[in-house]
Amino acid sequence: MASWGYVVLLFAGLWVLQVVFTQLQSRHYYRELREMQRQPSGYLGVGVNKRRFGVGAVIILVTDVQGCVTNCKRMSGISVFSRFRPYNDPIGKPIDSLYESASQQQKHPVQTALRMAIDQIRAAQAKQQQDNQQQIG
Repeated sequence: MASWGYVVLLFAGLWVLQVVFTQLQSRHYYRELREMQRQPSGYLGVGVNKRRFGVGAVIILVTDVQGCVTNCKRMSGISVFSRFRPYNDPIGKPIDSLYESASQQQKHPVQTALRMAIDQIRAAQAKQQQDNQQQIG
């Protein structure tokens, strides 16, 4: 009967470790997001492709006012040990061409997250244009 107690204690310990590592990963995410928000002008988009099983991805994409990518970081993996790393492929490219190339690889988690981030940036651009038109008119 004592062996069941060890098994329950082991599972409880693993659960606590998962909570701790998830909290650490969450702090890392918000720290990276705040760092990327410090750009003086432009737009920020975050794309998330979260899967129950398998590799997921998170993209933080920053563009200038014209929609050209100035900074990008990605996190992909299957565990709480994943961290953001610089993602240099999109830097310097306009978001319209990135969206087209990402649409061609629909099943890849990073490309799905990239499209989601671009959609957020496009929505922010449209809202900014609408606000500017209301101020003029």
